[in-house]
Amino acid sequence: MRDGRVFQGTAVQIVKGMQDIAFGVERLSLPEYVDWVVANALRVESIALRVHGETNEAKAASLVDEMVREGLATRG
Repeated sequence: MRDGRVFQGTAVQIVKGMQDIAFGVERLSLPEYVDWVVANALRVESIALRVHGETNEAKAASLVDEMVREGLATRG
């Protein structure tokens, strides 16, 4: 992540790790959390993440890919 945090694992594990450190999102499902991240990226960073997918795995992978593409995260 841009703040120096490192997440490892599958896309779902990475997104769940992100959710674990976020405030006020503990009751959101994984797809709801992804939508929350997308909304906050637009609101706070003015970055429109184009996330898609029908399954938790696909949606998480899409989020991770978009965050890397937009420079919000890097791959190690």
